[in-house]
Amino acid sequence: METVPQHLQLEKQLWSQGKQNIAGIDEAGRGPLAGPVIAAAVVFDQSTEWIDGIRDSKKLSEKKRERLYDAIIEQATAVGIGIVDSTEIDRINILRATHKAMRQAIGRLKLKVDHILVDGRGLPDNIYPQTAIIGGDRLCYSISAASIIAKVYRDRFMREMDTVFPGYGFAVHKGYGTKKHRETIQKLKPCPIHRRSFHSVKEYLVNIDTVSNTRYLGKYGEDAAAFYLYNKGFTILQRNFHAGAYGEIDIIARKNGVLSFVEVKTQRRKVYGPPANWVDDRKMQQLGIIADAYLSRHPELDLDCRFDVIGITITSKGNRIRHMEDAFRL
Repeated sequence: METVPQHLQLEKQLWSQGKQNIAGIDEAGRGPLAGPVIAAAVVFDQSTEWIDGIRDSKKLSEKKRERLYDAIIEQATAVGIGIVDSTEIDRINILRATHKAMRQAIGRLKLKVDHILVDGRGLPDNIYPQTAIIGGDRLCYSISAASIIAKVYRDRFMREMDTVFPGYGFAVHKGYGTKKHRETIQKLKPCPIHRRSFHSVKEYLVNIDTVSNTRYLGKYGEDAAAFYLYNKGFTILQRNFHAGAYGEIDIIARKNGVLSFVEVKTQRRKVYGPPANWVDDRKMQQLGIIADAYLSRHPELDLDCRFDVIGITITSKGNRIRHMEDAFRL
């Protein structure tokens, strides 16, 4: 541990003026084609034990960022995290979304903030006394710490999204516009966490009201169902698990010690009745065989099991989702 890091000069100056709670603010995820923008706010007490190695998160290895993340969470006086998702980014634009995430992060510190140190050009309002620092993530200790928190938090989220939306490579590129990612968007079309207003995404949007490709329609519904489950606290273990000639189970998810095998049915309008009723006895038996195949490969999952059905009805006003938990038993 260092006695006093060299890049603590701004904090020391403000502490000498009697300002106690000084928050460093930074964000991660302004540039990607998918996923949220994350902001972090970090406050240290001037008597804290300083953490060796804190610097701009982009200059650190993933392993070191993870280690420093845990140290910051443990030793900081307060840490706040703000999250603005892709839908909101499209609605208000990325700059405003970044400022919104920063304000959320400050608000979630749950203490009175005396001054904020912001990477870049700062917030456009005067709610808090602030100092904006171009290159602050490498020049200021508190901002560097915030950059690590924001980066690690966002990377962890994008790794989770790799299972929710397989095939896009989110665990590798974290949503940034790599050549491979852009090619995948063109092939698979955008998923629910892509930023629909961004170049390399908006060119490949599909009009779900008129698309005739039933395979894409099915994927659209399964993506919507998987994201719905994730937001309800489920951990998505696998999408589209195949068992040879018996077919596949659309989603396998876990929550509160229960393993759910989920069949997804998608329709544009209620032409054929409630989609949750489309699982007949033959399909139920097939799903049971596929579930047994999955469990035989994963004996470590000693959990209660059930079969769920999610119906996705696409309307002019958006998706209607009906989730039937424990829909049938074999």
